[in-house]
Amino acid sequence: MEIAKKIGSILLGLIILAALVYGGYWIVVECIALLSKLQKEVLAALIGAMATVFAGIAAVIISQKQSKQRDIDESHRPKKVEIYKKFLDAVSGLMAAQNENVTKKGMTDQELVDYLVEFKSELLLWGSPLVIKRQLEFEEVSRKNGNIFTAVNNLYKAIREDIGLSNKGLNSHELVKMYLSDPGELDEILASNKSMQPTADASAD
Repeated sequence: MEIAKKIGSILLGLIILAALVYGGYWIVVECIALLSKLQKEVLAALIGAMATVFAGIAAVIISQKQSKQRDIDESHRPKKVEIYKKFLDAVSGLMAAQNENVTKKGMTDQELVDYLVEFKSELLLWGSPLVIKRQLEFEEVSRKNGNIFTAVNNLYKAIREDIGLSNKGLNSHELVKMYLSDPGELDEILASNKSMQPTADASAD
């Protein structure tokens, strides 16, 4: 009896499946036949309406995805601000150590090394791709004694962008100049470094 019931259930399932397949096939055939009988104007209008519906659905899906991404970015923002604030405090401490008029104490060499290792770990988890890229560029420039001011300024701009701030109009090392007692001094240093670079003709000789 049990075997007969199982066979009966299997047969019933196959019959239902066959009925669904046939029904779906019949609906498709009828729809194609109906569309072929419609006038071109009506068919064009129908296609246009369907395209509008699909475009509306796509717009809703994209909007929901963007809204979800904004919610995620906003939830991450406080942690990013905390990480970058600590980094800026470390940098400002280094700069303050070079200014005898500032009483703020910077990190020792060992504290700085330990902190930078921690900062890199936090960047892996929380930093944007651009911030990570600018950090690596800064390290590369530091090793090669390149234009460190531009590298730092670019890193600052990437950090601001990562927490949703605009950098519009900031194109003259303003972010680095904020830490200097004489912001105009940086322009003189950059101009001096540029004038000392060999020209293409000189390097060719």
